[in-house]
Amino acid sequence: MRGPGRPASCGVGLRKERRRRRGGPRRRRRAAIRPHGRGRVGGPGEEGAGGAAQPKEGANAEGNVVLRSETRLVQLNVIVETKKGRLVEDLKKEDFTLLDNGKEQQIALFAAESAKAPGTGSPESEAKNTLAPNAFGNRLRHSEEPPGSVTVILFDVLNTSFTDQAYARTQILAFLRQLQPQDHVAIYLLTSHLRVINEFTQDSKSLLEAIKRFQLMPSLMLANSSELPVSPSDTGITDPKGAQRVANLLNDMHSKLSDVADAERVEITARAIEAIANHVAGIPGRKNLVWISGAFPVSISLTSNDNSPVDSQAQNFTPQLERVARALNQSNMAIYPVDARGLLMGSATDASVAHPFSPYRPPGDMGIGQSEQSTMDLLANRTGGHAYYNTNDIKGAIRRTLGDSRFTYTIGYYPDHGNWNGEYHTIQLRGKKSGVVLRYRKGYFALADPPENVAATYYALQAAVWSPVDATSLGIEARVEAIYTAARKLDLRVKVETEDLRLKETDGRRRGSVDAIYMQLGPGDAVLGVEPLTYKLDFDKKEYQAALAKGYELKAPLTIQGATRNLRVVVRDAASGFLGSVTVPLERFLPAVRGGK
Repeated sequence: MRGPGRPASCGVGLRKERRRRRGGPRRRRRAAIRPHGRGRVGGPGEEGAGGAAQPKEGANAEGNVVLRSETRLVQLNVIVETKKGRLVEDLKKEDFTLLDNGKEQQIALFAAESAKAPGTGSPESEAKNTLAPNAFGNRLRHSEEPPGSVTVILFDVLNTSFTDQAYARTQILAFLRQLQPQDHVAIYLLTSHLRVINEFTQDSKSLLEAIKRFQLMPSLMLANSSELPVSPSDTGITDPKGAQRVANLLNDMHSKLSDVADAERVEITARAIEAIANHVAGIPGRKNLVWISGAFPVSISLTSNDNSPVDSQAQNFTPQLERVARALNQSNMAIYPVDARGLLMGSATDASVAHPFSPYRPPGDMGIGQSEQSTMDLLANRTGGHAYYNTNDIKGAIRRTLGDSRFTYTIGYYPDHGNWNGEYHTIQLRGKKSGVVLRYRKGYFALADPPENVAATYYALQAAVWSPVDATSLGIEARVEAIYTAARKLDLRVKVETEDLRLKETDGRRRGSVDAIYMQLGPGDAVLGVEPLTYKLDFDKKEYQAALAKGYELKAPLTIQGATRNLRVVVRDAASGFLGSVTVPLERFLPAVRGGK
């Protein structure tokens, strides 16, 4: 076994981006982590366990089966109801037949899961879930204690008009006033970036106060992407040919602005959903994302001309969708899109639209919103959720979403196609019991393991560093081991849950690697220092079993800048792409020096 080496310092190029001077809270000033010059640490077990694509199955203290999925394990959460909407809770594995692209598959894993009321956790699990004062973990609750209805409400201001925001906010407040004791709810806000309004809690009072503090704001990007076409009569020019030329120029300019705004909305929205999925990945069982939005940019079809500043490759959103699909597959999250626009009317009946019957405009579309609604249905069907549109009952939609998690079946299988090329595979699940309705995600993208290259590692770490929520697909716990105040040095240990890692087994040893980022943040989250390290792992059988039992520690001796207040830690398993992140409040242990650098 190679002995652990001291991390070598490495050159990292930093680029500070100026924060846009807009309304709203201050954002972290980002630093670009350039994909080169990483230090390396040699040491056993620094690559996660679980290299073979084998399932992990065990039982907790209450005898419930705990399932852990790897990349090649496809796992479904299934809701079974009667035609009258009553949950069916007495089915067994033999009551289901599963097909992948029309070919029957063997069900390898099966479990029934019901939401627990608060306070049902054992004292032993509560004690085990309590961290020491010098330790900071990223898992929201202990993996052996299934939560109740875990739901994220994403209030999408970026893609919702100012007028629709007001009604949606009123409906969210009405729902929170009726929050049930078994409900675990978090509220996030999507503007030009993802913001945390309130993290997971069962306290309706704190959620109400959080959403009341939110101030409505117009979305400039949505406005830029939804400009009405200009007619010659709008220009005020009397010459018909001149008026037509000016109108064409203005419409061409609007088209270019719209293309840029649309592409930016897609990227921001995709990153937000990916961050949320990574955040809840460490919670066992089904997770729900209630996405309250007035427009769903995944459906965007750019119609720009050859002069558009958005090139043809940027118009193809496949990379963003693949990232989101991978995160959703790994986190077992269902999306419930809710149309914030409520009941929709065609523009022909809207008195606020100027010149609705202009001869230069197409006829009024009485099927307004159908494109967005098709996207909503697609997202819901592929993740096992449900789309709500043409309804003003946003409060009821959220309540019905939480009700979906009261009782579910977890079904897992290993596809026998052996072709992981990114294509979409359709899943069919049939119940042998008559009169039942099954709801589950209707397919998955057969994505290969994430590429082990510098660019992919750079992007994943960069996104996790600046996410406002911790990634939890890889369990980590950062612990301040020793402090040297005079020298401003810190001995940090980061314990990684070895069972979450994927290690390659060769010649009786388990090998792999993890990448880590240690970022020091000062006042206003200004970046004061970044240290990226790569840890090589190499276990024999005995070392591997020990790492499974206790986790494996990454060692990071750091020199802390005088103005540093927080330390952001991000760890990524190179083989699986699983991420873990956590923030350590360094001021608690090593106070910042006034005027320090």
